Amino acid sequence: MKIEWRYSLVNNLPLIALWLTFLAFNGLSPRGWDRVSVPLVVLGGFWLVYYLLFERSYFKRHPEQRPGNHVISGLGWIMTFLIVMIAVIVLLKFNDSMIASPAILLGGFALISLIRDSLSVKKLSVEK
Repeated sequence: MKIEWRYSLVNNLPLIALWLTFLAFNGLSPRGWDRVSVPLVVLGGFWLVYYLLFERSYFKRHPEQRPGNHVISGLGWIMTFLIVMIAVIVLLKFNDSMIASPAILLGGFALISLIRDSLSVKKLSVEK
């Protein structure tokens, strides 16, 4: 199985940017849920610039990297399920600690998306 790291990175770059922005503005405070608006505004600006300047031209040059040309593999779904279950257990166990901070949760979601997308396969190889 080939790891689709480039597809995963291009597909999840806005989510990674949201995580880094949230980390820069709020740190690892478990009480940071009320301060999500500034990182979301920064993400909106970043995503617009990212889409207009990079993503459109990238997908025109590399149509095989479009999200519609990939299917999540069985291993990708299994890994996603396991990581989500571990995250739920950790959140229920450590509700008020630093582990339950919004920055850690956003980082976890970014990691889950990166792993799921990197374990995807191209539709053409599935159809053959």
